[in-house]
Amino acid sequence: MRAFWHDTWGCARGPIASLAPRVRLLAGAGVFAACMIAPTAAPHGALFSVAVALVWLGACRPPLGVVKTMSLLGLVALLPYFLIAALLAHAAGSVAAPSPLALAAGLFVRGMCCLLVSVATITTLRASDLREAVVALPVPAAVSAILLQIVHQTATLAYETRRVASAIAVRGASTGGLTAWRLLSSLPRVWLPRIVQRADRTAAAMELRGYCEPRLEPGERPGWRDGAALALVLFALALAVAARYWSPR
Repeated sequence: MRAFWHDTWGCARGPIASLAPRVRLLAGAGVFAACMIAPTAAPHGALFSVAVALVWLGACRPPLGVVKTMSLLGLVALLPYFLIAALLAHAAGSVAAPSPLALAAGLFVRGMCCLLVSVATITTLRASDLREAVVALPVPAAVSAILLQIVHQTATLAYETRRVASAIAVRGASTGGLTAWRLLSSLPRVWLPRIVQRADRTAAAMELRGYCEPRLEPGERPGWRDGAALALVLFALALAVAARYWSPR
């Protein structure tokens, strides 16, 4: 998990990776917003979101293995919506009713597009690029530090969770109704203290290294290519707003 998380950052080889870090972050946020705003329950909105996500993937060019892994994760997480839609349609008395299935399809398309756009954006940023991009944004220094630490510690926390789960499975505490209930009730006392202890150690290390000193100035200024990329993203965002506004209700 940690290897995959760290290897994902900065592995893209598309033209977006050559833009200024703040432009990559803002452009990715704009494409993400366009996929969120587009009415994916309607055919034209779904096609628009898929087209925008594919264009962004082509512009970022993340490794195929990363795209496959995240696509599989999206399928596992989002396909159950179709089962829920079928149950809702059956409860409504008409299995052929299109609205629940259309809603599930819209959620699936929106979720997959947003997931792929987010991953593609991550692959264009190294850890140093992310820090430079966040520093350049007009947000308080404390917010920037907290956001960066959340990103940096995510893989470590996931690794700790897997270690706890493996230790529980090895000790045979993952079967049986009563055992599972005792496990769930005691998990906060096992997992949360480890997370808090690691957070305290991270905070002490940050303070020792002067991480809370005034933030550095951002890097080089964006050029004409950065402006052109942002203009295209704003155009896509405007199209998404227009498609949602004029979508039939």
